[in-house]
Amino acid sequence: MPGMMRENLTRLLLRELSGDDSETDGTAENARPTLMDALLKDALRERATDLHLDPRSDGMIFVRLRIDGVVQDAAALTAAQGQRLINQFKTTCDLDPVVPLTPMEARRTYELDSHELDIRVVAVATIGGQKLAVRLLDPRRVEQKITSLGLRHELLVEIQHWLSNVNGMFLVSGPTGSGKTTTLYALLRELRLVNRNTVTIEEPVEYQMDGVTQMQVNEEHGLTFAEGVKTMLRLDPDYLLVGEIRDAESGRAAVDAAASGRVLLSTLHSRDAIGAVTKLRNWDLEDHEICATLAVAVAQRLVRELCPDCRRQETPTSKELQWLRALGISPPEQTWHPVGCEACEDLGYRGRTGIFEVWRMNEEDYESILAHTDERTLRRRLAERGHGFLLNDALAKARSGVTSLDELRTMGGFGPAGPGTLRDEGFRDRNAEHETGRQGSDAGEA
Repeated sequence: MPGMMRENLTRLLLRELSGDDSETDGTAENARPTLMDALLKDALRERATDLHLDPRSDGMIFVRLRIDGVVQDAAALTAAQGQRLINQFKTTCDLDPVVPLTPMEARRTYELDSHELDIRVVAVATIGGQKLAVRLLDPRRVEQKITSLGLRHELLVEIQHWLSNVNGMFLVSGPTGSGKTTTLYALLRELRLVNRNTVTIEEPVEYQMDGVTQMQVNEEHGLTFAEGVKTMLRLDPDYLLVGEIRDAESGRAAVDAAASGRVLLSTLHSRDAIGAVTKLRNWDLEDHEICATLAVAVAQRLVRELCPDCRRQETPTSKELQWLRALGISPPEQTWHPVGCEACEDLGYRGRTGIFEVWRMNEEDYESILAHTDERTLRRRLAERGHGFLLNDALAKARSGVTSLDELRTMGGFGPAGPGTLRDEGFRDRNAEHETGRQGSDAGEA
């Protein structure tokens, strides 16, 4: 409900504020730790991944929570109340309470109700005043198994085949905030780390994992992703996790590491799984090098799940009809829609799940790449043999009521799907069952 103030999302914070009507000058000494605690408890209760304290032109400071990927206006505070909250966060993270002339950033482990929570605070000066953005890093959010990410059965089988004979590079592509890091961490847990030496290079290291050697990129001191990979190889690793392949140098380092016999997991930005090959080619990696190292490419997105307590089937909306017809899909008679109830805070959605494309390469794929086949032709050949693209998985989840067509439409960014894949069979076969799991985590994307 855009534009609506959802004060029920911060009821603990507002309760604390209502119990203290005294004036304050906004200094750190007057900030009450219970206000920060109350807001953090509200945020965790609502499964928020980020919270924002945004100044407005009228002097008010708005509390906003990012829940299931969408920012919700939660409460409006006076300038004095908002400043007290800002100062509490900054003091806790050892940041100067003075309004910064340049952006300030800090990270701190904070104990809340006998539970450790990592918070990353960024403070910046804006034309309206000081803004604070807080990323909430709850270690419990990445304690995911591959089976709980939202992979349908046939896609899960493809990954399990690779896990039974790990080799080469496993690449996960998608935009920032699409759950790529959560997927990589879930893979590491499946690889039985006790008997293996695993080393990572990340920016930043958001979640610490026992039994894993983790390094953080520090470009000011020359530790880039590319240099990090070279350092990792000196540590006798079995598995390497590179937070992101972002340029030709890190791409070359990753391919060289995988060619040395190590298993390498990493992320990159491409529109779909096949786009990962194009990205590697654009970094001047030869096709024979790609074939020698790339084993699996996964593309993914995160979508909100419909609240199971109040979702209902209705006639498609005009926007849904227009979107489906633009894709060449015959509209169904009914589609699932959000309603809103007490269980989902009247949002109609509760939680997020993954939308996936899994491309486990075979000899036919390698032959096509070695023949320098272009991306469009690769996609057509995969479509001809029944490969499932991102859009196919998205439509299957919409048909089964996991998410809504409107959620898919507004999110967009699925990329093209080859000829023969944009059929309406996903809606006609209403009796087909799709095994999906809940993401249960909105881990920030590194």
